[in-house]
Amino acid sequence: MSKKAVFAVLLSTAVLGSSLPLTVTANASDVVYGTMEIPYSEFYSSEGVDGVDAVSSATANKWKNENLVKGTYSVETENGGDILGVKYFVAISSDDLAQLDESYHFEKSDEVPQAYKNVTVENGKAVFSEVVGDTTKEQKEVSISTEMPWGDYVLDISGLNNSGGTSEFGTIYGVILETAEGDKYGMRHLENIWRDEIAWSSGIKKSEPHGNALKYEQYVGLMGQTLTSITFITETGYHTVPVNIYIPIKFENTVEIADSSIKDIATTFTTTGFPEDYEKAYFIAGNGQFSVEDGTINYKVEFPGEYILEISDGKGKYATVNTSFVISTDDMPAQFDGEKLTVADGFSQADLDSFIRNISSVTVDENSYAASGKRGVKIIAEDGTIIKDAAMRDVPVFAEDKPYKITVSATGYNKTLEFVFNDDKKQDENSEVSEVSEISEVSENSEVSENSEVSENSEVSQESKEISEVSENSQTSVGNIENSNTNNNSNNNNAATNTNNNTVNTGSSDFAVIAALMAAISALAAMFSFKKKKYN
Repeated sequence: MSKKAVFAVLLSTAVLGSSLPLTVTANASDVVYGTMEIPYSEFYSSEGVDGVDAVSSATANKWKNENLVKGTYSVETENGGDILGVKYFVAISSDDLAQLDESYHFEKSDEVPQAYKNVTVENGKAVFSEVVGDTTKEQKEVSISTEMPWGDYVLDISGLNNSGGTSEFGTIYGVILETAEGDKYGMRHLENIWRDEIAWSSGIKKSEPHGNALKYEQYVGLMGQTLTSITFITETGYHTVPVNIYIPIKFENTVEIADSSIKDIATTFTTTGFPEDYEKAYFIAGNGQFSVEDGTINYKVEFPGEYILEISDGKGKYATVNTSFVISTDDMPAQFDGEKLTVADGFSQADLDSFIRNISSVTVDENSYAASGKRGVKIIAEDGTIIKDAAMRDVPVFAEDKPYKITVSATGYNKTLEFVFNDDKKQDENSEVSEVSEISEVSENSEVSENSEVSENSEVSQESKEISEVSENSQTSVGNIENSNTNNNSNNNNAATNTNNNTVNTGSSDFAVIAALMAAISALAAMFSFKKKKYN
């Protein structure tokens, strides 16, 4: 580095003929400390790692999550954001700082950092040194997996505890993988550095679940090499974890397994794309009895569900291939009793437990919820009970006090279980409707009764009118008789007999009038008595 400083040279009197020390100052300059935004490619090239892409693609809002990307800087894009590099500590002379391009966004610090990169400037461009700081060795348990959705390989560093943006080593600004073959590979945040995991693609997986393209070209060479160390760069310097891990070669392949029924005893499968020197060894994970030959899986299982066919290389040169397949049934061992899932007729508790254990999704009205995974929601408990306070990101599944149509799907079960939960609310509504109907009927009956009363009153009135007319006619008849008796005293016995007959008839009419009146009174009394009894 072209770092300049004040220095003193002491010359002896034997040389200069003087007993006094002589101080010589040449181009003295102050050192300034601070932080700079360093692109990934420049940060790692100064560590002897070439070919690291300058950009790490991020997804959605994770590029702004301090728990994942602390120590980095980024830029917003149409699809979220890109992490461009790290904001690390530097030491630079004031003269070089005056020539530094503003794109590095230098920020001065009054404190001397524990670790930093020395910086010189050539034509406005920064030239970085390796990290100046402590170098420590750390002992950690490290394992490798070749099966994950975010890349082809993942290293799990047990006990690293990288959360909240920092680890027990400190803030992780960079990670370097070094192999026995002498190669170094730099890792970037989110795409490679993820909490206590280091992941990368070597070209088999070219995109991750969110659709972002994986930058795999710089990591293809890792396949078939032996990893010897993992170095974490932090604010204190280097923390190196020694390892001895072979990175098996992955390859593009297909494994297709035919549909399998629990009623059968075997199924077939085909494989393509396997290298000629791949020594296939088979294993099936899951409860049951299995034997596998090339192209055939023989099995005897008690319960339906998902099983895993594992094909490994007997020599260990190539990566293991895992393929899932389902052994299914048309049976439905579960039913709903209004509160929980119970054993259907003809099945056992073990059959029900298997169904519940294999539940893959639950649809509530129009909303479908995965039963497991990062975004899974547990709606049905192990004992079959409906979890009434289930929620998805603090949003209740059963937010309203109403009936819900539920459809339960389980892996290996061709039929779904459908039922109405909270159905007593529907019955309550029906009861309310019935009560309303009864009230309506009472109202209608009341109206009928009132109409009947009006009708009866009308009939009574009509009868009274007829009685009145009969009475008047009777009086007229009597008057005529009296006049006839008065004016015709000389009438014969026949006339007298007629008169007597008329008198008897008049008496009968009066009796009929009285009887009708009494009947009307009785009817009115009975009617008022009914009305009183009904409404009291």
